[in-house]
Amino acid sequence: MMPGYLVAAAVAGLLTILTYALGYRRSARRYDIIVEVPTVQARDVPGLGAAMVEVKGRALVDEPLTSDLARLPCVAFDCQVTEHWTTTRTKRDSKGHTRIVTEHHSETRYANSGRISFQVEDDSGRVTVQPDGASVDMLDGLALADIRKPLPDSPAYGLCPHHLCGHLSYHEQIFPVGQQAYVLGQVSIDHDIVRPEAVSRPFIISHHDEAVLVHRARWGKRVYGAMMFLLFAAAFVLLGLGLGIIREWWD
Repeated sequence: MMPGYLVAAAVAGLLTILTYALGYRRSARRYDIIVEVPTVQARDVPGLGAAMVEVKGRALVDEPLTSDLARLPCVAFDCQVTEHWTTTRTKRDSKGHTRIVTEHHSETRYANSGRISFQVEDDSGRVTVQPDGASVDMLDGLALADIRKPLPDSPAYGLCPHHLCGHLSYHEQIFPVGQQAYVLGQVSIDHDIVRPEAVSRPFIISHHDEAVLVHRARWGKRVYGAMMFLLFAAAFVLLGLGLGIIREWWD
């Protein structure tokens, strides 16, 4: 059983490292940067060099995008139409017994996305945001438009299932024009807010309030921290069992 314990210990150790790298570290960095970076007025951004800043206000643009499915004016959207269908087949085991197996399938029938630069307007003025590379929290475009399927002028309108008994599902996320926005990023030489350069820091565009983002990041740290502790403890115990150390203690 010892080799099995050692393999399990190695897996638990690897999961500990992955939990840290992909979960805890990201949440911790996100929490720290949101808490530490000051909120500034739009008019003050040009004098801040290459500093990290956060601004809050309405998202505005002179020539907005139009989302593909809900046809709403926005500064960013991401949409997808997926076909779902099932098939059945008869499977025979080694003893000659047969059973019916149902298999579920899906296929992307249409997908598109778009982002454009926009301005965040507060009481002091406007500042331009270049969204390339940002993590963007968006809203459900179909829910905002109160529809379940694409509108007639949508490029995805009229799609039909290709498979027998297939059905289509529609998903669209948008950042609407006029939406309250929280933006955290770096000031560029053109006085825009952009993705941080030369440093690994979050670039966030969100419809959520700052307090909500802080709360989520804090809970992310706690959850991933607890997972790391449990996985590390499991790796330690399994390693001990594999090496016979704990068994010797018990004896």
